[in-house]
Parts: sequence; structure tokens; C-alpha cells
Amino acid sequence: MLRDKYQPDLFFLSIVQQLAIEIDPELVEIDRILEDDQLFQLLKRDLSKHHPKTLETSRNSTPVEVIGRMLAVKRLYGLSYEQTERQVSDSLVLRWFCRVYFHRYSIIRA
Repeated sequence: MLRDKYQPDLFFLSIVQQLAIEIDPELVEIDRILEDDQLFQLLKRDLSKHHPKTLETSRNSTPVEVIGRMLAVKRLYGLSYEQTERQVSDSLVLRWFCRVYFHRYSIIRA
């Protein structure tokens, strides 16, 4: 089933805030753009077309918000899917930006 987003992880957010991590201005601007609900709905509609009952049945997917943000990171840094997952896994800033917090996720399609 296609999910919209993960619930915010307050523990993760408090760690990022306590570390006072500096965020790249490009990521801040992209974050602002990706907050647009109209863009989100377009991405969700596109992802829902891949399988007939994506919105109703099957196992839970990686959330739409996470997929869109990880694809933005992939494009911004010129990474492969595998490299994107590795970079996001290793960076608190990218985990925050992609809204994955401490969740397990994948954008790689088998």
C-alpha cells in the first residue's frame, strides 16, 4: 500500500537539533520546494499508477515523501540508487532531509 509519509521521530529530531548540524543552503531551498502539497500529490499520483491497486492493497511501501526526497538527493549529487541509499544512511542531515529518521527504507526496485 502506498503510504504518504513516516510520522516525525521526535527523538531523532532532538538529536539533530542538539548537534546543531549545519544544513547546506541548497538542501534548505529544495526542502522548501518539496513541502508543496501540489507537487506531493503529483508524485503520489504517478507512483500509484505502477500497479493497479497500489493505493488499496499490498505491503506498505516506502512513503511517497521519502521517495521524492531521495530522488532529489540522487539528482542533486549525481549518485546511483545504491550510492544514494548509502549516503542517506550515513548522514544525519540527509536522513532529516529525506524524512527517514531511524526507519529502514529503500528506493531500489527489484
